Amino acid sequence: MFKAVVSDLDGTLLNAEHKVSEFTRETVELLLKKGIKFYIATGRNYLGAKEAMDELGVKVPLITSHGSVVFDENGNKIFANNLKREYLDKVLDINYRSFGKDIIITGYSGPNWFVTEDLREYFYNKKPDRTRYPEQITPEEFKRHDFTKIFFLGENHDELLKLEDEIRKAVGDGNVSLLFANEGSLEIFSANCNKAKAAEVLLERDGLTLKDAVSFGDGLNDYELITETGLGFAMGNSIYLLLEKLTDTEVIESNAEDGMAKKLRELFDL
Repeated sequence: MFKAVVSDLDGTLLNAEHKVSEFTRETVELLLKKGIKFYIATGRNYLGAKEAMDELGVKVPLITSHGSVVFDENGNKIFANNLKREYLDKVLDINYRSFGKDIIITGYSGPNWFVTEDLREYFYNKKPDRTRYPEQITPEEFKRHDFTKIFFLGENHDELLKLEDEIRKAVGDGNVSLLFANEGSLEIFSANCNKAKAAEVLLERDGLTLKDAVSFGDGLNDYELITETGLGFAMGNSIYLLLEKLTDTEVIESNAEDGMAKKLRELFDL
């Protein structure tokens, strides 16, 4: 019997409206009552992850920024791992707008979320009920900050793929983690971090191992988590880049269909 669950947030635990469905909320409550540990693993920063955790109505450990920063269930930071300055500078020196005039740069620096232009309308259109927006600072100020994660947002996936190639050339292979959380978000964070490594720290704290856990995800940042836990599942809405790498993994129903919660009820007889 598995003793823990590690779940991605957007596209997995949250539905298509980026909300926790009542079915999912009840499922997690039943899981915890049964003594099963539950951890959230997301690309969001702490405030964004906590917002979803509060909606879920529980207090659980949070793996944030793709495993770069981890918090316990009370919000205490367990560890943080910033991008190395030399590689961050190389990324920030790239003229990313030359790959697409509508590409946006943004990033997480400690508890802060920064952008270099006014994007309230952009983020509002993505999620009209949003209560938290990034802080606008100048490009010069942006370059002076340290970041756990920076990401480039764009509507054209092909443009972001070309930018990805340029970043790889600039920083060299293996010096940063570079992936698509979804087709419109190219994300860069420390090469030493991923969700599986972060989950291992939390599981060991609770006397468990990765093999004791079940995991769920939909983005390329979930690959290690899905393949290194005892049992992993990909969502039906997963990005194609993840599904291309997962040849022996069960693909379940989408987040819009409460796929994760349905599978949890099946696995744990809830």
